[in-house]
Amino acid sequence: MKVYKTHLFRFLLVLPVVFALILAPVNAESIKDKVKDAYAELAEASDAVVQAQQDLAKTRTKLPAAQRALAHANGVEGQATLKYNRAAANLLSAQQAYALAKARVAAKQAEIVELQTKVNQFARAVYQQGQTSQWEIVLQSQSPADLTSRMQTIKAVSQASAASLDRLLAAKEQLKEDAAEAESERVRMQALETEAQINLEAAQAAQDEAALAKAKVDWLISQEAAAVASAEENRKKEQRQLNYILAEQIRLSNLSNSGSQGTGDPQATGPLSWPVPGYAAGSASVQHVGPRVLSSGRYSCHTGQDIPAPTGANIVSSANGVVLFAGWNWGYGYMTLVDHGNGLVTAYTHQSRLFVSKGQSVVEGQHIGDVGNTGAFSAGAHLHYEVHVNGYNYDPMGWFGGSRKVVACAPTRGL
Repeated sequence: MKVYKTHLFRFLLVLPVVFALILAPVNAESIKDKVKDAYAELAEASDAVVQAQQDLAKTRTKLPAAQRALAHANGVEGQATLKYNRAAANLLSAQQAYALAKARVAAKQAEIVELQTKVNQFARAVYQQGQTSQWEIVLQSQSPADLTSRMQTIKAVSQASAASLDRLLAAKEQLKEDAAEAESERVRMQALETEAQINLEAAQAAQDEAALAKAKVDWLISQEAAAVASAEENRKKEQRQLNYILAEQIRLSNLSNSGSQGTGDPQATGPLSWPVPGYAAGSASVQHVGPRVLSSGRYSCHTGQDIPAPTGANIVSSANGVVLFAGWNWGYGYMTLVDHGNGLVTAYTHQSRLFVSKGQSVVEGQHIGDVGNTGAFSAGAHLHYEVHVNGYNYDPMGWFGGSRKVVACAPTRGL
C-alpha cells in the first residue's frame, strides 16, 4: 500500500474540517438547495436549445409565405398606385379641358352681351324715330345723287343691324354648344375625380397591407435572429455544463490515480462486495455507464453505476482498503474514495453523511456513509458508484457478473 508522507501536512490542515463534517449532522435537502443542480441546468439548457431550434424551424417555415405575401402586397400596391397616377393624370386633363370649356363659355357670353347691346341700341333708335324719320331723310335729299347716298346709308345701317342680330343669334347657339361641352367635361371630370379617389383609397389600403406584410416579415426575421441567438446562448450554457461535468470527471480520475498503482489489468484486481446492501442497481439506461444523449443531440457521459436507495441507506466499503478521499465535491457532493491496492479504487458519491476520513483503513462491508442526494450532479436519492483501475473508469458491473470493460465515453484523465 502506498504511503502518503508527501500529503501529511495537507492532511493535518484538512483533518479538523473532515472531523467536523463527520461529527456534524448533514441535511441533504438543505445542501441540495444551496448547490445548483448542474444536470438539471444541463437538461434545461439542452431543452432550450431544442426549443430554440424548433422555434427557428417554425419561423423559417412561416417566413417564405410572409415574404410571398409581402411581394404580393407590394405588387398590389404598385398596380394600385399606377391606376391612381393614371386616374390623377386623366383628372388633370379633364380639369384643364373643363377650364377651357368654361373660358369659351365666358368669352361667348361676353360676345353675346356686346352684340345684344348693339341690337338693343338699334332697336331703341328705330323705336324712338320710327319709319317717318327714314322717309324724312329721303325727302330731304337735294339731288338724285344725294338720294342715292342717303338710301345707301339707310341700307348699310339696316344691314349692319341685321348682321348684328344674326351674330347674336349665332353666338347664342354657339353658347348652347359650348355650355353643353363644358357640362360634359364637368361630368367627365367628376367621374374621373371619383375614380381617382377610389384608386387613391385602394393604393393607400394596398400600402397599408404592404406595410403590415413587411412588418410581419421583419418580425419573423427578428424572431429568427432571436431564435438563433437563444440557441447559441443555450448551446454555450449547455457546453459550460458539459465542461463542468467533464472537469469533475477528470478531477475524480486524477484523484483516483493518486493512490496505488497496478498493472492496469482489471482482471488482476480482486472481487468487490455490493456497496448498498438490500438495494439493486438501477435498471434505466441512464443509470448505467455509457453515453447520455441530451435532447439537443449532444453527448454527455455517465461514468458509474447508479443504485437507487432512500436517503440514509447504508453504504459499505466494497473491499478492504484505505480512504483516499472523504469530503465535499462540487459535482459529486459528499464523496468517499477507497483505495483497495493494485490500482483499484472505488468511489461512493452523493452521500448524505460520511463516516470515514482520509487515510483511515477500512474493511470490506464497513459502514462508510449514507445514501443521499448531494452535489450538483445528483437528481434524487441514490449512490453513484464508480470503479477505477489506475485512474481509468471501468463499468462497476464487471465486478458483479458483467464484463470488466473500460467506459469508452469517459474522459481521458489529465497526467
